[in-house]
Amino acid sequence: MSGDVLFTVDPPAPERAQPATERTMFDLLHARYGTTNPANGPRYACAEHVRNAAGFYATRTADFIAMDLWPSTGLLLHGHEVKISRSDWLRELAEPAKAAAFQRWVDHWWLVVPDRLIVRDDLPDGWGLMVQQGNRLRIAHRAPRLATEPMPRSVLAPLLRAVVTTAARRAGGVV
Repeated sequence: MSGDVLFTVDPPAPERAQPATERTMFDLLHARYGTTNPANGPRYACAEHVRNAAGFYATRTADFIAMDLWPSTGLLLHGHEVKISRSDWLRELAEPAKAAAFQRWVDHWWLVVPDRLIVRDDLPDGWGLMVQQGNRLRIAHRAPRLATEPMPRSVLAPLLRAVVTTAARRAGGVV
């Protein structure tokens, strides 16, 4: 019986990557903007789901905004639109007023996707592109510097509310 195979074991099935979600992309954005320096503190303040007006006047939501807090790097404001699928992206393209509601107040505007194939040759002028690569985001197309307008307090208020809410959620607090 030497050399006879008594039983075989199938190799384990390869692990399948979990499908990307908005939360997956938010976590990658938090990792990207999570720089901290012991002397200067956090480099960015991050906010998820930022409304474009305070109270009942809001009509639009930016998925993610990151404010650079270090004067040495420009105090730039980065806006992000997260899209998980091609159809989601096509809906965004069909309604350019959604992004325009925020672009006038940010220095850079980014599309964030889990797969480069979501965007073909249809990235609008003025947009940058970040693509998931493993457990990080890679810049596939650098966002140009936009001309900005001063942010009115009616927009600053929901931005600050979103920063506080995001920080509390990430710390495990009730929001």
